[in-house]
Amino acid sequence: MAMHRAIQRIHTLMDSPRLKSFSLNPPKSVDVEYANGITFSLSAEFLRVYSPAADGKIRSIGGEKVISGRRHVGIMSAEPVGNDGVSFR
Repeated sequence: MAMHRAIQRIHTLMDSPRLKSFSLNPPKSVDVEYANGITFSLSAEFLRVYSPAADGKIRSIGGEKVISGRRHVGIMSAEPVGNDGVSFR
């Protein structure tokens, strides 16, 4: 079992692009660049809506997911969490 987990970890590390840069542009966006050249500019609103932490705040109105408080959201700081996560405030 331990060998199977180690092999999975190696494949995950090899297949995942490496983070090259991460820059915070308060209060509206975060820029992420990977070693393979792919770049993303993620807005605070996008991160608020699609964050796993937002799942507990989802209401359903007529089958449509509604997340309150997403329009005027801003990012003031970012802190690393664990090995792969980032916490925004």
